[in-house]
Amino acid sequence: MKKINVDKKVAKRLIENVVYPLIALGIVLAVWAIWAKAKDNPLVLPMPSAVLARFFALGGEKGFWASVGSTLLRTLICFVNSFAIAMLLAVLGGIFTPLHRVISPIVSLLRSAPTVAVILVFYAFMSSNQMAIAVGFLIAFPIMYSSFYSAIVGVDKDLLEMAKVYKVKPWNVVRSIYLPSIAPCLFDTSKSTLSLTLKVVVAAEILACVSKSIGGKIQTANSTFEIEYLLAWTLVAIVFGFVLEGVVAIFKKVWEVSR
Repeated sequence: MKKINVDKKVAKRLIENVVYPLIALGIVLAVWAIWAKAKDNPLVLPMPSAVLARFFALGGEKGFWASVGSTLLRTLICFVNSFAIAMLLAVLGGIFTPLHRVISPIVSLLRSAPTVAVILVFYAFMSSNQMAIAVGFLIAFPIMYSSFYSAIVGVDKDLLEMAKVYKVKPWNVVRSIYLPSIAPCLFDTSKSTLSLTLKVVVAAEILACVSKSIGGKIQTANSTFEIEYLLAWTLVAIVFGFVLEGVVAIFKKVWEVSR
């Protein structure tokens, strides 16, 4: 009976993580193919097969990995800085409520600011590389801060009170109460924010015409009206967004198993 239950869980996980995404991908490709066939103009909308062929050919293109690597590096710099500063301020905001009340309006302002407008403002007085990193940070930070702060102040107060009564050491309180409570939020927020940061960085690279980057390649394809090439590089950004999310998911799984 136990083996049957395990098999059912494995089958359910396989359906949720593999079958459903493949069905969704199939629907997208089918709609794309039908639309491209109706347009009957490869210069405007090429067939999925042509874009996929160009996508797989990009790996052998000179400068491909340098472009991908530079974009991923900018994304990771944005993410690490956003994570560290958001966590620090969320902890301090949880301890000192007035600090959170000061930070909260700033976070709300950053979340509501149009991304393109922020990119254009920064472009006026920053280098292309600095601008892409700064914009990515300003998009990722408010999301992380709000999520981290909510997780920290949402920790079970009864457990904290019990730890206080029994005079549990602060480090043990952090390790045994806070971390298990906020870790799922940290992983889930990081997963969604990391791929979002990649998209924002690519958008900034496009507008700033950053050379040797995914965004720069997309901008070049757009300026020469190579739609097939443009879509292939867009697919590169999408794939690496999924890769980054997958890496975070693996870290989360390792943490859950090691508990």
